[in-house]
Amino acid sequence: MKIEEDSLEAAFGAFCKKAGFRKTMPRKIVYRLFYGACRHLSVDDAMSIISKRNPELREESVYRILKDFEKAGYIRKVEVPGVRKYEYASEKHGHFLCSKCGKIIDVDISGITVPSALVDVSDVSITFNGICPSCAKRKR
Repeated sequence: MKIEEDSLEAAFGAFCKKAGFRKTMPRKIVYRLFYGACRHLSVDDAMSIISKRNPELREESVYRILKDFEKAGYIRKVEVPGVRKYEYASEKHGHFLCSKCGKIIDVDISGITVPSALVDVSDVSITFNGICPSCAKRKR
């Protein structure tokens, strides 16, 4: 556990230095939510997790930190009908959105290439919609 905390601290320090942020406890708390995790969190999800251990951290601060982290490239927005979620900005991938339960599943899109006729493509967003395996099992 100590090694994990040390690597989190080192990564957080490097991120703050690169982004020009002061190392503050609220930023570290939000940074920890996404550190090496494959999760999709709305602001409400983040607040639910944070408030259990750090009830003094206000929602306005979390909004601001998420916006700053997105601008710095640490996290990115995933637009889901009705809610905005955030995820760690790891390798490029698409998403599968379950139309029954709303679950988001990361999808490998590394085999997809952008047609050469398209120039200056800065971002690709691919979302598959359907029913996830868990909901499909329940349906049977």
